[in-house]
Amino acid sequence: MDSQRNIRNPIDAEVGARLKQLRVQNRMTQVDLATALGVTFQQVQKYEKGQNRVAASTLAKAAAALNCKITDFYQQDTPAAQEPAEALLELSDLYGRMAARQREALLTTARALVEIQR
Repeated sequence: MDSQRNIRNPIDAEVGARLKQLRVQNRMTQVDLATALGVTFQQVQKYEKGQNRVAASTLAKAAAALNCKITDFYQQDTPAAQEPAEALLELSDLYGRMAARQREALLTTARALVEIQR
């Protein structure tokens, strides 16, 4: 729900619908997913209906449990204005899978690329 009561945020509804779709594709029950996320199956129901917003940490757990990327929870045919956000989500997902040395190398490279632009 949005800050105003009883108003579903369209993005929360979209993420919830994709969560359900991916769960069903993986032949998982709501109870199975709830166990993987450390929540109740009722909470999974609320996520899937878009009634409750899924926290980033919970989304990362869901991606791991469903063997997918975090970006898979978002609309695939987004307008160009949203592409940087998708790229950032994918980068965040990949960053979380890297070893500490790889993370530092990536940050060093990103900093160098920004300096080249100046």
